[in-house]
Amino acid sequence: MKTEIIEIITKANFNKAFIQYIKNEFPADFTPLIEQPYQYEFPNNPLLDLSVKDRLFTLVYELIPLKEYFDSKNIPSQIFYDSIQDLNFRVTRYYDLHGEYGLSERDALWIRFMYKGEMFDLGSLSFQKFHFSYAEIERADYDYMPLSEEMKQRFLEGEPVVNVHIATDADLRPEKIDESFDLAHNFFVTYFPEHKYTVFTCRTWMLYPPTQELLPPDSNITSFANRFEIIATNQNTKQALDRIYETSDLTEIERMEKPSSLAKVAYKNLDKLGVAAGVIPRIEK
Repeated sequence: MKTEIIEIITKANFNKAFIQYIKNEFPADFTPLIEQPYQYEFPNNPLLDLSVKDRLFTLVYELIPLKEYFDSKNIPSQIFYDSIQDLNFRVTRYYDLHGEYGLSERDALWIRFMYKGEMFDLGSLSFQKFHFSYAEIERADYDYMPLSEEMKQRFLEGEPVVNVHIATDADLRPEKIDESFDLAHNFFVTYFPEHKYTVFTCRTWMLYPPTQELLPPDSNITSFANRFEIIATNQNTKQALDRIYETSDLTEIERMEKPSSLAKVAYKNLDKLGVAAGVIPRIEK
C-alpha cells in the first residue's frame, strides 16, 4: 500500500521533498482513519476532527481508490496524474506557510471535488462534472451574486454543466484555451456520455467586465473573458485582490512589489474589480 502511494505521487511529479517525507513518515501499516471521507458533507465531515498530519495521511491514502476509479472508467493515467496536482499544490503551500506538511480545513473542503472523481485537469484548465446550482453562483454575504429570473428560466437548477476552474499559473494563451475546451468536450462525451452538459460555466474575478478596462486589448485574460456570456456580476474586490496579490489587505498591497502591469493598477482601481459568472454553449461536433 505504501509502495503504491509512493509510486502514484512520484509519477505525478509531486514535490520531491514531500515524496521523501512520505517515504520516511508514512506508516507501512497505515489503516484509513475514515472510510470514504467524502461521503460526509461539510461542516460535519470527520476529516475536520483529525490532526493536520492524520488528515494529510488519510487523503494521501485515498489516492489509491481514486486511481482505481479512474482506471475503472478507462481514463488515461496521465489525466489522473495531472488531476491530482491540486493536492501537491496545497500540501506544498501548507509547508511554505507552516514549516510542516499538512492540509488545512479549507483545502480539505476544496479538494473534495477531486476525490469524488468530478474534477479533471485537461490542458491549461480544470473541468468539473457539475450541475447548474443557483446556490453556487449566488452564494451569500460579501460574495452574494443574484441571478435574475430571466437567467433562472434559461438555466434550470440541476441541469448538467461543466464548471471551469483556472489555476494560478494557468497558461491562458488563446490557442491553449482552445485546446483545453476541445479536450474537455471530448473527455466528457467519451468517459461520461450520460452527463449531457448544456454549457460550460465559470465564476471568477477574471470575467468581471470592468476589469478588462485595466488590461491591454491583447491581454490573455481579456481574450479568455470574451469567450463567456456574462449572466451575473458582483462588485466585490476580495477575490480579485486575493488572486492578484495573494492578500486583500490594502496596506500590505501598497507596500509590496508589483511585478505585473495589472498588479500596478488594480489596487488603485477598486471600482473596476469584482466577480462575474459566465457561460459558454456546449461544443457541437
